[in-house]
Amino acid sequence: MKTFWSSQGWRSQPSWPSGDVFSRAVAAGVMFTEPLIMDHDECVMAAQEAAAELTTADVSDAFIASLTTGRLDLRSALGSFAVARQLPEHPYTPRAHSVQCGVCGQTDRSQEDLNKLNFERFKWGGLRRDSIPFVAFDLEQFSRAPREEVGRKAQAAGQQLVSALRNAPPDVTASQMAARLKMVKGNQAEREVVLDILGVCGVLRTSQHRGYAKEFVPVVERVLPSQHYVDRSYPVCWWRGRDGVDEDALREFLPQLAV
Repeated sequence: MKTFWSSQGWRSQPSWPSGDVFSRAVAAGVMFTEPLIMDHDECVMAAQEAAAELTTADVSDAFIASLTTGRLDLRSALGSFAVARQLPEHPYTPRAHSVQCGVCGQTDRSQEDLNKLNFERFKWGGLRRDSIPFVAFDLEQFSRAPREEVGRKAQAAGQQLVSALRNAPPDVTASQMAARLKMVKGNQAEREVVLDILGVCGVLRTSQHRGYAKEFVPVVERVLPSQHYVDRSYPVCWWRGRDGVDEDALREFLPQLAV
């Protein structure tokens, strides 16, 4: 946490731990000595293979348990799984006037600091919902991590969460709604990420802006609101309380809460 974050927020430059501390973090599997370098096709394959090793029950249980345990590194896998399981095999097809692939949004070759990606998992439950390198890394780390059981308090918190979303005020935004979700352990930023994850799963979506429950959403179709600053991920950035909960997606991704 201290490598990238301080009481003032993001550090302008990482403050790396001492050699011994860093070595122990690497041995524990939470820090890394080398960046992740993959081309487009390798990245897509890694995400697909990581998702194939997991089940919906694996990531669903982890998401619900995290509502009371605070294991944010396990929470993020539900969203990554939703994206990766629908990710089609496709060639790198750059968009016009861009180096981004028009399908998945990745470049022909990417380099990622795994330490930063893992920090984001532990700090907030991940931030890069549509990033295929993050999705692959997130699911791979999830597969290696110790899990938490879903206790009665977590189950109750999950049911309260869904009830609050079903009964949200019509005009409330996702960020405004996050402030009401006191049943979820954590702060405002962590609760906002919960809603981001439910968005990519299609549990929180609009009629025009869907999640990944039924099919992959190409980058060219992830339209964002015409605002100077968009504070939430696609598609929950469009969601309002009146849109409610997609019950089909809820039954698919969080069947324990679909009652």
